Amino acid sequence: MGTTMRGTVLAQDEGAEERQVEVAVSELAFEALAGKGADASVPVNIDSALRCYLGDRGTDRPAWPYPGFLRGSETQRDKQLALEVEGGLWREFSEEADKQGVTVAQLVEHAAFYFAAELDAGRVTQRILDDFGSTEGDGADS
Repeated sequence: MGTTMRGTVLAQDEGAEERQVEVAVSELAFEALAGKGADASVPVNIDSALRCYLGDRGTDRPAWPYPGFLRGSETQRDKQLALEVEGGLWREFSEEADKQGVTVAQLVEHAAFYFAAELDAGRVTQRILDDFGSTEGDGADS
């Protein structure tokens, strides 16, 4: 059916338990995650996509919730990805899929496109710069 991508995603917390998960995504979502890079970046980008998506929860951005017109549709399963994700992150993401009334696969697909749009708009870069500026200033007053 598709290719299998195996990779390890480093957890934010070194003591965090990682969980092996398999996710099927469409070719289009896979390409959105891979960007211009090699296929090896997809597991890292899925982790980043999940974090970015959940991080924007409650921001009232119109593109954030899973689109209503896609509810009930099946996602294409062109690429089967097997990877390790921090257990807490995966649990939180699965709970969000339940809250929105969609499957985890549907929400992963949506998060991939959401993340790609954020990258394209430069908002991810701005977040990194903002975070860098706030941590840089923390040590300046000492």
